[in-house]
Amino acid sequence: MNKTKNTDPSFSGIDLAPIGRSETLGQQVRTQLGSAIMAGRFKPGQKLTIRAVATALDVSLTPVREALYNLAAEGILEMRPNGSVYVPTLTAERIIELTKIRTALEALAAREAALRVTDEDVAHISRINDLMVEANEREDYARVMEMNWEFHFAIYRASGMNELVRMIEKRWMMNGSYLNVIYPRFGHMDQGINNHHMMVRALQSRDPERLASAVVIDINFAADTLIDMIKAQGTERRQKVAR
Repeated sequence: MNKTKNTDPSFSGIDLAPIGRSETLGQQVRTQLGSAIMAGRFKPGQKLTIRAVATALDVSLTPVREALYNLAAEGILEMRPNGSVYVPTLTAERIIELTKIRTALEALAAREAALRVTDEDVAHISRINDLMVEANEREDYARVMEMNWEFHFAIYRASGMNELVRMIEKRWMMNGSYLNVIYPRFGHMDQGINNHHMMVRALQSRDPERLASAVVIDINFAADTLIDMIKAQGTERRQKVAR
C-alpha cells in the first residue's frame, strides 16, 4: 500500500498509510461479531477461530483477525497465551460488577429516551416486544434473545446519546453469551415478559423514572437468575467430583 505525504507540520516525521478496504471490512466484521455476542449467539468458553469466522462471514482472514484481536483488547473476548480467542466465562462476582455498571448506564439512557421518544419509536418498540412475546410462546429462544437485544437498544438509541449507547453495547458484549445459560429456564418465567410490558407502558406515558425503574428491575432479575444458575452448576460439578 502506498503512503501519502502529509504536509501538516504537526505530523512532521510521522508517516500514516491511507485507510484501505481491509480496515473498513475489519470494522464491519467487528460490528457483526458484536451484534452476535450481544444477541447470545455464542456460548461462554466457546473458541472463535479466525478461519471459522471468516468462512461464516465469507471474508478473508485478515479482517477477522483484526476484529477478534480488537475485541480481545477491549476485554470483550479472551485471548489465551497461544493466541487462541475465546468467549470469556464469568464469575458471579464479575456479573455483579457488570450489573452495577449496566444499571447506572441503562437507567440514564432510559430516562433520556422517555423524554425524547417519538410516537413512531414507541410503536416500533412495542412491535419488537410483541414479536419477542410470540417467539417466547413458540419456545424459539434464539429469536427471543435476538428480539430482547433489539428491544433494549431501540429504547437506548431513542435517547439520542450515541456515546452512551456505545458504552452500553460494550457491557452487553461482556456478558451476552450468558443468555445461553439462562434460556430456556428464563423463558418459562413470566417476570421477564412482564418487565418488558412495564417498559412499554412507561414509554407510552413518557415517564423517565418509571422507565428507568423498569429497566433496572429487568437487568437485576436476569442477573440474579444467572448467578443462581451459575452457583447451581458449580454445586452440581462439585457433587459429581465427590462421587
